[in-house]
Amino acid sequence: MQIYFSTLGCKLNYTETSALKQIACNEGYTVTSNVYDANIIVVNTCTVTHTADKKSRYAIRHLHQLNPQAAIIVTGCYADTDAEVVKSIEGVTVVFSNQQKQNFAQILKKLSEIKTADNNNNFFKAYSVGGRTRSFLKVQDGCNYFCSYCKVPFARGRSRNVSIKEILEQVKEIEKHQVKEIVLSGINIGDFGHSTGETFLELIKALEENTNIPRFRISSIEPNLLTYEIIDFVLKSKRFMPHFHIPLQSGSDIILKQMNRKYTKKQFIDKIEYIRSKSLDAAIGIDVIVGFPGETEVYFNETFELLENIEFSYLHVFEYSDRKGTKAFELNSKVKDKEKKERSVLLRNLSQQKEKAFALKFINTRRKVLVEKKHDSHFITGLTDNYLNVKIPYNSKFINEIVDVLLICWDAEHEMLIGKV
Repeated sequence: MQIYFSTLGCKLNYTETSALKQIACNEGYTVTSNVYDANIIVVNTCTVTHTADKKSRYAIRHLHQLNPQAAIIVTGCYADTDAEVVKSIEGVTVVFSNQQKQNFAQILKKLSEIKTADNNNNFFKAYSVGGRTRSFLKVQDGCNYFCSYCKVPFARGRSRNVSIKEILEQVKEIEKHQVKEIVLSGINIGDFGHSTGETFLELIKALEENTNIPRFRISSIEPNLLTYEIIDFVLKSKRFMPHFHIPLQSGSDIILKQMNRKYTKKQFIDKIEYIRSKSLDAAIGIDVIVGFPGETEVYFNETFELLENIEFSYLHVFEYSDRKGTKAFELNSKVKDKEKKERSVLLRNLSQQKEKAFALKFINTRRKVLVEKKHDSHFITGLTDNYLNVKIPYNSKFINEIVDVLLICWDAEHEMLIGKV
């Protein structure tokens, strides 16, 4: 029996798909990259925006058209939030939730019988391996925050995690695959510990002290959960990379309150300034949402000016989209699509300027680069410890190795640094 996987959305979804593939292999299935050969098709969906919903529906229908004989199993966040809609799509055989992913073996054995999982207490373990220099390790799932624009808590359930001991065991398994870097991932990883009474700081200290992976990297962490102790530990660590990805979403306290975020503009700025007071080299990535209901030009300018006046490395810009079932859906003063796009362009241009300025600081310096893949016939590419994209002259022996690189110039066409060993 052959099984085909299709994944949409975030890195966490891709991480969990990797784990589902392993379960399928353990059950005797052959994972195929050819949809036409598949007896079963698994679609891991996304619901982060209205467009994501549409893409998920399209993917299911398209795959059914390509292989109408295959049984289609649908999971992921869209399957959680709009299960009845998903069930109504032609070709869908089984729909199961994120929390039921841990029952995937049973689902494969008997598609018609899905065991019900407790949304709040069950945790589906997942990490990605296979042809990668980096592995994404899920350490936390769910969210208790219920931001007014977000459906993820309804799809993923409450914040929960497995124990530090179990995570260390997973890292030992990852180590067998010659992975050089692990990215800690989750829905709200700074909230780690609800299930076990532990803390995220305790987790990263345990990973530093009890594993052999050369590099760890922390994915997105909320500014109110990024403590000064975590910052200090990361910046002093030899194996946790000096890289922080911190959501802002808006530079206006009024909009932050409407979003039901758990921090103020000042608290966000304080964390950025603290990082910069300790390290000018650390990478800082930021998330921003434009066009939230009620975001006037004045409120948007607050966001723009805040970002203009701090030193960050890159910016992820998202245009707000209405999500039925969220509190923001009911808000008035919607921002026109044209204004959203104009604001996105302004922030993306600012991001390009900041990213280049940050990179240029390191020309004529040496950084450790994890070489990941071939760029073209002349170059291979990788990431520095502080998340700079670098290409160096091609040499196959450097792939999946951490090498000392002299950064020599900026490649404007590909927006990355050029270095040499």
